[in-house]
Amino acid sequence: MPAERIPLQRTVAVVREDSIAVRPSRGQLLGPVIELGIALAGVAAIVLWMNSLPLLLLMLFLLVALILGPIGILGIVYNAIGSSFLMERKKETARWQQGFLGMGIGTVDLVPFRRIKRIEVVSDYDYELASGEIQDLVQWEVVMVKDNDKRLTIGGVAAARSLADLGAERANRLAERVASMAGAEAALAEVPVIEPASEGAPVASPARRRRRSRRISPPPGKA
Repeated sequence: MPAERIPLQRTVAVVREDSIAVRPSRGQLLGPVIELGIALAGVAAIVLWMNSLPLLLLMLFLLVALILGPIGILGIVYNAIGSSFLMERKKETARWQQGFLGMGIGTVDLVPFRRIKRIEVVSDYDYELASGEIQDLVQWEVVMVKDNDKRLTIGGVAAARSLADLGAERANRLAERVASMAGAEAALAEVPVIEPASEGAPVASPARRRRRSRRISPPPGKA
């Protein structure tokens, strides 16, 4: 069964039958590649013009290579195999992992399925700016709530207000997948339903939104 990919803000959720991982999106690979390229260019400059360049400039190239080289390599490794969030059905755990310099392998928080109270999708859709105007950019966060009410963010989605329904649906889809695997309640976001504006009239704000909340049966053996 092919993996389901849910685009998030600067990350992507990869949903498989037995795991859910939130990883850097492919676009995030550009930065580390550029850093590594600059480091390699510095090394090449040292090798090619060692006898003609001033010592100070050679030291500068060496310093750039020593700093950007390891950072670029670690960044490429993290973007290739690292993840900030990993959920595994067999282990019945969800864990948050270190990013970038930690290469996404060091556990920061670990939550057993039995301690998951619910999965929520929260949004700033109704928030207003200081001027009283509504925001043009809307954000959603998929949050795991533990049995002690501690809240841990799994991932986020950002979208223009005109595409608010698509952003909400992505966040809800991730929340549903996580809740289904954990056998927890899913409190989903209200999905805006954009009504087309009449000709010559300003674009109306969403007329209605729908909110879904459901309880997913826990897996066998979960209290």
